[in-house]
Amino acid sequence: MSEPELMSRAEVEDCLKRAGLSLSVAEIDGIHQISGYLRAMLRRIGSDRPMEAEPASTFRSPVA
Repeated sequence: MSEPELMSRAEVEDCLKRAGLSLSVAEIDGIHQISGYLRAMLRRIGSDRPMEAEPASTFRSPVA
C-alpha cells in the first residue's frame, strides 16, 4: 500500500486555525508529515451516522 498524499502546508494550517489551535512550528511540521494518514482516517469515519450511533454518547458519567 502506498503512502497517502500529504495535505498542503497551507491546508494544514487552515484546518488548525479553524479548530482554534495555536501550535508551534515543530508541532505543525509533525502534523503536516502525517496529514495524508489523518485525511485517510477521517474519510473512513464517515459523517452519515446519527449522533446516537456514537458509543461515547451512549453512556452518562456519574455526577460527583
